[in-house]
Parts: sequence; structure tokens; C-alpha cells
Amino acid sequence: MPTTITGGCRCGQLRYSFEHDRPLLNYCCHCLDCQKSTASAFADQLIVSTDALTLTGRSVTYSTERPSGGTTTNQHCPDCFSRVCSANTVYPAMTIVRAGTLDDPSGLEPFAHMWTSRKRGWIAIDPVVPTFEETPGPAEFMRLAMARRAG
Repeated sequence: MPTTITGGCRCGQLRYSFEHDRPLLNYCCHCLDCQKSTASAFADQLIVSTDALTLTGRSVTYSTERPSGGTTTNQHCPDCFSRVCSANTVYPAMTIVRAGTLDDPSGLEPFAHMWTSRKRGWIAIDPVVPTFEETPGPAEFMRLAMARRAG
């Protein structure tokens, strides 16, 4: 049975929701871009079907060309400046939601860590979780995501 997942920005003005009936697909990225955009050691990110995601409230967008291809468009709250989600033109069917914006992020366990070549030395990753020195190939990444989804 589907569950409604909700979240939003720090001030609560920009909100989102989506229906989900399988394990959530979250992964961690340790690249320098994610470190800078989160002002933290890594980004905890959640893959959501673009068609399933509903945003409410006002947002501003910021787009960047990605070295790996495509244009990423980020949705930010214009009041508190929280980055809530992003989408890349290379993968139009999926939106990446910042897992820290979930109303209840408890229980999330990443199915992979990428860009571990940029990982901070003090971060310990569970050895059973797959890691990638940089960005994994799309086929390998999706294989891991679908294995998680299957439970």
C-alpha cells in the first residue's frame, strides 16, 4: 500500500509530497560540488519519480551545466534558500530530493556512496554498502537501485 512521503524547506514555505510503496532509494555523494552545495561533508539524496513528486509553495530555480552531461535545475526556497530538489535533463524521469528535507528521514539507509575519492577521512562507511571512487556507470547505479527497490 502506498505511503505519502512529505518534506520541505527549513522555513516550511516550499513543500513536497509523493506516494511511495517500496524502500526509498537514497544514496550519498561525497563530490566537492555536493559538499559545497550542502555546506557539509556529503549530500544524502533520494531518487523520486518526477511524475510522482508534487511541489507546493514558491520556488526559485538555479541551473548549471554538468561536466558529466546535461543541465541540472535546482529548486530552492526563495525565503530560507534551502535546496529541496534537483533534476537533470539527462534523466528526466527522476528528481533528486535532498533527504535532509524529509519530514521524517529516520530509517534511511543509503544503497551506495559515490565519489568516495573525495570523502572526508573521518567518515566511516558500512563495508556492506557499495562504494564508488567517482560516479558509477548508469547501468551499475540503476542495478543497485533496483536491487534496493526489490527489497
